[in-house]
Amino acid sequence: MGKQRLISIAAGVSPELENDPCTFVEVAAKAGWEGTGVWFDPSTWTDRTTSDVRKRVDDTGLTVVDMEVIRMGPKGDCGERLIEAASVIGARNILTISNFDSIEATAERLNELCELARPSNIRVCIEFMKFTSVRSLADALMVIELVEQDNVGILVDLIHVFRSGTSYEEIRSVDSSVFPYAQWCDAPLEPIGWSTKELIRDAVDDREIPGSGALPVAEFETLFTTSVPFSIEVRSKKLRDGFPDFVDRATHLLSETKAAITVTC
Repeated sequence: MGKQRLISIAAGVSPELENDPCTFVEVAAKAGWEGTGVWFDPSTWTDRTTSDVRKRVDDTGLTVVDMEVIRMGPKGDCGERLIEAASVIGARNILTISNFDSIEATAERLNELCELARPSNIRVCIEFMKFTSVRSLADALMVIELVEQDNVGILVDLIHVFRSGTSYEEIRSVDSSVFPYAQWCDAPLEPIGWSTKELIRDAVDDREIPGSGALPVAEFETLFTTSVPFSIEVRSKKLRDGFPDFVDRATHLLSETKAAITVTC
């Protein structure tokens, strides 16, 4: 039998805990997850937060699949601080997005971040979203072609594949080593609208549990070998309202996600 895919609960599942990453890790463990994401809030994160999260990770045995988010842009970002924390905590990947005006500026900063993260064996991934300056897989590929570090990667989020007009064929045509992990979810076939505001709402409130929406989630699974972890990125107002208790929410999401998985080895 082949390797089972590692599935991880994304930090965005419970945005109420973005300022309390220790509790989020504990919730993930109580609900039975093997992997977790960690949200880094630069306004509240301290050295004590780093040590406390590391202790929770050690105590629970969870794999930290990713930490987020570095918002690259001309006004600066929290990159150095987040990478330092991720190195201590043991995160495998770091999620970045870009607000720079050009591919070249994005690549220059991403190269710097990769260089900082490389000694800790962390992959630094650029996520493409239609409402950022890196709008599609094609844009992301242009960025990483300009990055000189081998620990760069691209994060593929199923909802952004469809909102950006990226095709599954495009993903299949790319060397799979570019994708150290992926984000899995479901959603309506189309957002409520295509303005930036509506697309952001689509991404943070209107996602659904895999198998509950209209997107081809099973085919998405086949794009990646089971060695590629899936971060279950179900940012959903319906899920939050239906399961206000954090452990209940995480438990329900895990159960439903496992039921939706079709590729097991």
